[in-house]
Amino acid sequence: MSLEKVSRVLSGVGGVGAKRREDAGVAADRLRALLPSVAQLGLSDEALLRAGPTLLELVRQEEICGACRGYELCGKTGDARGMVDRPVVYAGELVVESSHCRPFFDYMAMRRAQRFGAYSSLGGAEKRMTFANFPDVQRRRSPRLYEAAWKLAHEYQAGQEAKGLFVFGPAGVGKTHLLLAVANQLTERRVATIFVQVEALFDRLRSAIGEGRDVDAILEAFSTVPVLILDELGQERANEFTLEKLFRIVNQRFATGLPTLYSSNYAPPDLYRRLSEDFMNIVDPLRSRVIGMSRVAYLDGEDHRIANMELLDL
Repeated sequence: MSLEKVSRVLSGVGGVGAKRREDAGVAADRLRALLPSVAQLGLSDEALLRAGPTLLELVRQEEICGACRGYELCGKTGDARGMVDRPVVYAGELVVESSHCRPFFDYMAMRRAQRFGAYSSLGGAEKRMTFANFPDVQRRRSPRLYEAAWKLAHEYQAGQEAKGLFVFGPAGVGKTHLLLAVANQLTERRVATIFVQVEALFDRLRSAIGEGRDVDAILEAFSTVPVLILDELGQERANEFTLEKLFRIVNQRFATGLPTLYSSNYAPPDLYRRLSEDFMNIVDPLRSRVIGMSRVAYLDGEDHRIANMELLDL
């Protein structure tokens, strides 16, 4: 639409009361032709012409949004930055409702991803693990698991309640590769994700305590990130400290329905069975929540690291 054309129609109308009804009708019809979104609202001719200043501002805002180059370069100022106006009818008159625009949400998602990314263990080697290079033999062996992982990675929207995945099986069969593929795809889509080995998480907590830093910020990040991926669950040096902190993270995510993905060498009911009975008051509810918030899959096969080891001299 053109701001100049709308302005010309409105300036040619003058006071509605001073015009003949058919002249006002012609002007209103011209505005409806120029502003299809407004025409659909069913405003009377008089109400449409009374809304002249509002119409001009709507057109001006749409022209700015039409040249959008992202939230950081938004052409609007003040409280209008990152907002989009929508015409609605209230008590027979045209009014405007404002809400945040898609570029604003994309920008905030990027900021969240950057903030949570500081806690994630996605280096160069990890970033090369994708769905495209996931072993075909494992894809065919576990098609439902692969489909569930692919769907979560490509369709999940931050904030949705969703079940995660618990992938267990022997070493070297692609458990971590599959979860890294999920993490990398979500990160590319700017869905904030933390991928971390469980032992590395506890090392971070221990370091924070040793340096006198507050661990609550770390625990809050892992508890509230839209998607959390915990690699090698059950392989860490478990003790009362680690189990209590892990339960805090898992329990909060269980309560809020945020998806958590796990890889482990152990089936969920077998997690931490080697520990003494003294820890069962934490382990039992932890296992229960992990199972309740996950779809569980067993991934079997040949250890690809052994199968592809590089031999020099025998």
